[in-house]
Amino acid sequence: MLGGLLVTLAVLGLLIANNLAADDDIRPVVVARVDLAPGMVIEPEHVALISARIDESATWVADDLSAVHGAVVLGPIARLEFIQDASIRQGPATGDIPGGVAEVSISIEPERAPASLASGELVSVYATFDNEDGSPTVLIADRVVVLSYRAGDGDFASGDAVLRLGLSDGETAARIINADRTGDISIVGVTGADAVELPEVVRR
Repeated sequence: MLGGLLVTLAVLGLLIANNLAADDDIRPVVVARVDLAPGMVIEPEHVALISARIDESATWVADDLSAVHGAVVLGPIARLEFIQDASIRQGPATGDIPGGVAEVSISIEPERAPASLASGELVSVYATFDNEDGSPTVLIADRVVVLSYRAGDGDFASGDAVLRLGLSDGETAARIINADRTGDISIVGVTGADAVELPEVVRR
């Protein structure tokens, strides 16, 4: 709360300073209208454009509303705090990332996932199941957003990597959890691969 208050006071100080500054010292900056949590996707109602006196060397402060719409929040951003380039990651321009997400965490064998995954990237989740008809591999979830990916941090007993996904569809979340417990999960990175057509989701 104290941090948020200090940020608020800092922004208010900038706004007051606007009245004392020359016009060429004032430029537009993007601030959060509400508290933003990691993993959230920024939508128009989450941010606002204000005029503030800020040094021209501060190029890391966002100054274009449209440029931050659809970006994924990487770290906590308090209400009225400046939106900084380091605090967000631009998501794909496909519009597939939901505005509000629930979190699902699963364990992944490192060799069954890309070498690195960053917050805001899109992945598709496959599972291979053992049954009498062989070992079919099916698509469980297509193009879901990555919240975080950590390899070998010991969060799971197996020591596998930990992948956190953000979803707005509870049914898809349940399929991922079921596949994680009953099959072998593989992850395909699909960020920027709009032309790649994947098989339809097989509901289990």
